[in-house]
Amino acid sequence: MPMRACLVALVLAGAGLSAQSYQNTAPETFRANAQATATGGGVAAAFVFQVDAYTPDADRERLVALLTSGGSPAFVEALKQGKAIGYVELGTRKVVIRYARAQASANGGRRIVLVTDAPVFFVGGGELEAKARDGYDVAVVEFEVDSVGLGSGRMAAAAKVKAGGPAGVAIDDYAQEPIKLVTVTRTVS
Repeated sequence: MPMRACLVALVLAGAGLSAQSYQNTAPETFRANAQATATGGGVAAAFVFQVDAYTPDADRERLVALLTSGGSPAFVEALKQGKAIGYVELGTRKVVIRYARAQASANGGRRIVLVTDAPVFFVGGGELEAKARDGYDVAVVEFEVDSVGLGSGRMAAAAKVKAGGPAGVAIDDYAQEPIKLVTVTRTVS
């Protein structure tokens, strides 16, 4: 399933479940084993997602309104002005998380969406270390964990968030295929 379809309803639009429908468990850390592929080959990596707080409903609604009225540039600027609420870590590189939402899932677990204020890296164009391109200003991570904290997901390491799609929010992933988060494990911070 394309990244756009996975995240359209979740990133900012909400997906119908309140973020308060689960017990707030921040701060918490998630470790993920990831696989990225491109025409020229593939690579495996280990990520750390540190979530110190989750984004309140009012902030989510403000970001959605800005995306609709001002487009991606207004959204990215507002995102960068927001509070740092965690980070995505890959090796020695850390990118600040400015948006984090968790929603209860049908199996008793949670679906978690994270948006950073900068791309983590560029994968695409037939290369694993592709060149940066303007407009791909954030990274978007989406994963689901069960009640014991185990799961999987996907990541757009360089993405555009824009108005559009059935839920009003669309993700344009720089990569040909989203990065697969093969295993995600929750650990208490």
